[in-house]
Amino acid sequence: MTENALQPTDSDPAWSWLALSLISGIGYKKIRQLSEHLGSVQELLKTPAEILASKFQLSSKLAGLVAKATQTHSFLIEKRIIGETPGIRLFCPDSSGYPLSLKQISTPPSVLYWQGELENAESPCLAFVGSRGCTAYGKQQTRRLVKELAQAVPEMIIVSGLAKGIDTVAHETALECGLKTIAVLAGGLQHIYPPENKNLAAEILKNGALVSEFPLGVKPLARNFPIRNRVISGLSMGIVVTEARKKSGAKITAAFALEQNREVFAVPGRVDSSTSSGTNSLIARQHAKLICNASDILEELSLFSTSASQLPFNFETTQSGLKKIDPDDLNEIQKKIILVLNDGIEEIDAIHSQTAIEMNILLATLLELELAGKVEGIGGQIYRLAVELDLPTN
Repeated sequence: MTENALQPTDSDPAWSWLALSLISGIGYKKIRQLSEHLGSVQELLKTPAEILASKFQLSSKLAGLVAKATQTHSFLIEKRIIGETPGIRLFCPDSSGYPLSLKQISTPPSVLYWQGELENAESPCLAFVGSRGCTAYGKQQTRRLVKELAQAVPEMIIVSGLAKGIDTVAHETALECGLKTIAVLAGGLQHIYPPENKNLAAEILKNGALVSEFPLGVKPLARNFPIRNRVISGLSMGIVVTEARKKSGAKITAAFALEQNREVFAVPGRVDSSTSSGTNSLIARQHAKLICNASDILEELSLFSTSASQLPFNFETTQSGLKKIDPDDLNEIQKKIILVLNDGIEEIDAIHSQTAIEMNILLATLLELELAGKVEGIGGQIYRLAVELDLPTN
């Protein structure tokens, strides 16, 4: 069996982050909060369950899971598979190779699986997203824009999601032009999706990277796609939507980009074309800037007139701009839901599991919170906070 020479050393914090990421009920925000209180994520794993429960208000069940995180079957199996899979890098927010742009979004991936020739995302990254069932017009505009960008900024990295349609065209054109490209997957790196893009994925490995936050064996489930979209936008300085329908997943990526203080660009289409209704809507609502060529993108970002080494990829953390609410102003059921979502994006089944609220009551309360502007559904029965909690800092 070939050993993976790129796997983290035993002392690397990535293993600790991985162990915790495999526990249902604890996400990035909670891991970061606890590790900062205790000094490091390694110290967190050494802390007895009784202290975690009494001092940090974890449930006794969750505290027990955290204390034994590195002894679980799922962690030991995943660690073994990583060790046996050549070329896999595992990064955590405390790793030197973890993309700085991702660290600065509200819910970064707790771990990042990275495979390919491209070792990091320090050069300028721009994402291309759009419909799977794109038209000849969408393909043409995507190719043209990527080619123009390649001529203007040869060190540009094109980011997309390896899906059919616009994603595939963006990756292929980037490779044709000699640009590096990153494909962010909605499943583990062992499951290339769609299967017909396996050859494309192999080519990307030669001049780019495949990236995922999901364990290696996880299949690309529908609920994972909206979650991975925040990574596509988070890695990038901006996103380009070249063609999208009104209910396209590309609009979810655009929403994440706006929340992350990234630029959003859209190519206009015919007003009577359903395939461009999403892009036209983004432009009409001023959620995206209308572009006709790569110069429009470069001028708006105004960063590309300098050399790559001078580009400020350290996105400054800005105020969220979200309305603050006090959890004590909510009823007990609302508070349970809000506190779960404060730790990151969650699917309804995970919210149900963590809160033990009856499903019919949970659905009704989520609708109530959505109507009140406190929670936002992002598709696929996945929810996130639309407000910021005013929590005590100590």
